Amino acid sequence: MSEVMTVEYKRVLAFGDIHGHFSKFMTLYEKVGVTPEDFSIYLGDYVDRGPENVKALGWIMKEAKKNNVVALKGNHEQMMLDGIMHNDINWFFNGGLKTLGELRVEARSNPNFITEAIEFIKNRPLYHRMTIDGREYVFCHAGVNAYEDHDPKVEEQSEMQLLWTREDFYNHYEGSATYVVGHTPVQYLGVEPPYPLKVEGRNVWMIDTGSYFEDGKISCLDVRSGRIWQSD
Repeated sequence: MSEVMTVEYKRVLAFGDIHGHFSKFMTLYEKVGVTPEDFSIYLGDYVDRGPENVKALGWIMKEAKKNNVVALKGNHEQMMLDGIMHNDINWFFNGGLKTLGELRVEARSNPNFITEAIEFIKNRPLYHRMTIDGREYVFCHAGVNAYEDHDPKVEEQSEMQLLWTREDFYNHYEGSATYVVGHTPVQYLGVEPPYPLKVEGRNVWMIDTGSYFEDGKISCLDVRSGRIWQSD
């Protein structure tokens, strides 16, 4: 699940949760002006709670084929997988019914799409680790469980922790590696207007800015420069 590498790109771009807001995401993507000299990491949650879930997922599926792109799994991709494969109703109550409806429509003209999407989700890594300018960075969807061990090893974390954890991570993590995560909208922590949050006293960036909220944005962080872009 881990890919350890030293960065050789001009920018290392981390993109927060899209949640089916593809048109909104494209306004961000255009502002960033992504080039082949950049390395892009998508933190998961491409689907659910938005109007263009299949468009977002299909775009990510194509983009992830590039050598300079990593698309991680989010908890909503896992819920989608469980919903389709095991009829888990948890997905349906968390935005999945809209996504499922879009998938069924897409399947009429593209019969292989659902099968390809399932395989894509199954093969998503849970985290990505890089050395950037001499510092270790870990990218994952939610974080790690740091409640008891304040500097846990990411490779020892369960899928549940990497996809779902919240307070046990950002309230307790004290490690030297810098984590860049999505999953928890910064609005939950009182950040208004929504903007990526560098947690005080911790090597943690939280860049889910609540795309599906009324005032929500989709955000991108260049971890090398600290520059931030946001969608319209």
